Amino acid sequence: MPKSKVLSLGFVTTASLSNYDLTGKYDLISAKENDVTPDETLLDSGVDIGLMTLHIANAPERRKFLGLVEDRSYEIMVSFSPVHLHTVQQIQGGSSIKDVLKAKYARFFNIDKEDSAGGFTYKKMFVKLIPKGSLSIDVELTEIDNKKVDPNALETLLDDTSIGSVLDLSPVNPKDYIMLASNVVNKVQEVFGSDKAGDDPLWNDTLVMEAKPTIPGSYRLREGFYAIVEDSTQTDFSKIVYNNNRLTVKESNNELNKNYLVFSVGKSI
Repeated sequence: MPKSKVLSLGFVTTASLSNYDLTGKYDLISAKENDVTPDETLLDSGVDIGLMTLHIANAPERRKFLGLVEDRSYEIMVSFSPVHLHTVQQIQGGSSIKDVLKAKYARFFNIDKEDSAGGFTYKKMFVKLIPKGSLSIDVELTEIDNKKVDPNALETLLDDTSIGSVLDLSPVNPKDYIMLASNVVNKVQEVFGSDKAGDDPLWNDTLVMEAKPTIPGSYRLREGFYAIVEDSTQTDFSKIVYNNNRLTVKESNNELNKNYLVFSVGKSI
């Protein structure tokens, strides 16, 4: 039977967006550790989030498990959805209200067995996200059965709307822009999503990050780099380093043979 999946969130120590050196090696610790000092000022300033890199090493061998032709290539869809609180003007009375919206990013990766899914090159994927006490991030990776459908048409649509490359929340009417992004990604999920028979959800989890931790089990929110690692047990981050935008094993300097994603959190200016 397939092993159960555990997602662990690590924090890269001493490195930040302003001082990260690709040639340096930075240690990681669990993002729940007390050494990760949460920053309450992020609740007022808002945060910028960038997706740095994605590595797929353990995509499931679903067909082989069922006694069918084993998977040799994959189409992976990544969905990354932080909660965004956007202030809008009420029509009657002139008072303002807040709508809770999920600003979604989605992208397809085409990879062969044993290959990496590659990395992200975007530094400010989500701009000026204003959390309310905590920041919830939905992370979903789904293996698309590539013998059934070809997502190139929808990938083109994502790129044409800039949602597949950079989702910038600074246009004149960001609410409409976010809604466009969500509608497009929802349509992708309807056609290719993990609820369809034959698709394999690699991840499906919500990470709660708090600038003033109150929820047991939540992670600590501050500026810096975070790494999500999939394993059969909780990840021992003391054995991992972050350098050249990759997670590597300390002893061997080899890239971590796990599925992982690295994202950055910065203070909005």
